Amino acid sequence: MKLTIFACLIAALSLAFSKVELLGVTVKKPPSKQQPNKNKKGNPKNNKNGKDKGKGKEKTEAQKRKEMQAKAAEQRKREAAEAEKRRKELLAAEKKRLRGRITVAKGEIQEAALGIKQIETRFAKSRSGRKKLVAAFRMVLNKEETEALPAVRTRLERVSLQLSEEAKAWQKVAGNLSALAESCKKLTSPSAASGSQEGNAAEFEDKVLSIKRKLATIEHSLKTEESRQKSHAFLLLAGVAELFQGKVSFTEKEKQSIRALSN
Repeated sequence: MKLTIFACLIAALSLAFSKVELLGVTVKKPPSKQQPNKNKKGNPKNNKNGKDKGKGKEKTEAQKRKEMQAKAAEQRKREAAEAEKRRKELLAAEKKRLRGRITVAKGEIQEAALGIKQIETRFAKSRSGRKKLVAAFRMVLNKEETEALPAVRTRLERVSLQLSEEAKAWQKVAGNLSALAESCKKLTSPSAASGSQEGNAAEFEDKVLSIKRKLATIEHSLKTEESRQKSHAFLLLAGVAELFQGKVSFTEKEKQSIRALSN
């Protein structure tokens, strides 16, 4: 009997709970008592680990900065080395260019030296011809028989005077040629333009140009002198021919000296 009643109670309770769930009513459980947190202030070990992690992070950032600085320094060093290399290359190229300019100028001064020697040879020949021409005029004009032909004598005297006047200018040209030969000799020495600076090269080139210009002037004067000598010799030969026709006598030696003027 008691078992029957207990079973009925359980069935009624089960039915009641089912109805409550169907109606959407939830039964709240009473809150459980929480255990007090004895580690409210935090675990010292955990705090220490946190601090270590912070220090590790700072150390990593410092290391990164150091590495970046090292890379930047290395980059600057590399750039400086490249700039120095480039500077040396440019300096070497500039020295090579200047040496090339000096080499060309030295070649020109060698040509000028050769030209000076050729002009000196011509000058000596012309000077010898001048002396012979002056001597021939003196020999002819010293003959008393020429007074019988005053027109011819006057013409020959005028040419002889021109020779005397030209002698002063000729001596000046001779002095210029001698000085030019000495200057050229200095420039052809091994010590000339030994430096590789811009100023040295430019100065050497200016000296070479000056010598070439002076040489051209002297050569022009020499050509003028050679032309004048030929003209004077022609006038003398023409005058001697007239004197010979005028019965002015000449020795065989005098005739040979006069004929030599035509060569």
